[in-house]
Amino acid sequence: MNRIFVRTAFLGAALTVSMTLMTMRAELADDTIGDIARGNMVEISLSQVAVTRSQNEAVRQFAQMMVTDHTAAGNELQTLATSKNITLPTAMDQKHQSAMTKLGGESGSEFDRDYMKQMVNDHEKMLSLLQKEASSGTDADLKAFAAKTVPTVQSHLTAAHSLYDTIKGTSHSTGQTNMNSSGGTNMSSGSGNSSNSNRSSNRSNSNSNRRSNTNGNSNSNSNGNSNRPL
Repeated sequence: MNRIFVRTAFLGAALTVSMTLMTMRAELADDTIGDIARGNMVEISLSQVAVTRSQNEAVRQFAQMMVTDHTAAGNELQTLATSKNITLPTAMDQKHQSAMTKLGGESGSEFDRDYMKQMVNDHEKMLSLLQKEASSGTDADLKAFAAKTVPTVQSHLTAAHSLYDTIKGTSHSTGQTNMNSSGGTNMSSGSGNSSNSNRSSNRSNSNSNRRSNTNGNSNSNSNGNSNRPL
């Protein structure tokens, strides 16, 4: 009787542990799918703004690629979530909502720079999340999705880095040109020339004074010698 009781208790405990682990794995899968879906949504939303707002053709092409690729990934993720009775998030978090608002008030090179910087940061986080899931995920289907998506996100990140560096370089060069064409020129034509003129004037006055002193000494010696008895 005691053996039966112990065995039943043991089986009950094992079943409880197993169910707990399954629940934890399901929750982890839910969290991961939610994070991927939210990141996907952010990249689509920001890129839709860039397609219409950016004046840089390369940026618009990149943004359109983001909309196309992430929409396809989002549809696949939605199918996966539905099969597991998981509800995906439908709104961005507050941080990315603020980024969206900030970009909405920008234009020109400022918009391009901040949009590409956001793309670099978001793709770095997304790549890290997918790589972790692909290597150590507990849900086989989600793990397969992550492994399949990693190369695409890696190529997006490489393109984002390259374009962001180009935009930063252009902005930096423009700033240097403006500094040299205004500040440098003013320094040379204004206070610099004035200083040179003052130095030249001082040297002229000094030379005049020396010549005057020489004439004075000559006159003094001449008058003194003529008045001295022979």
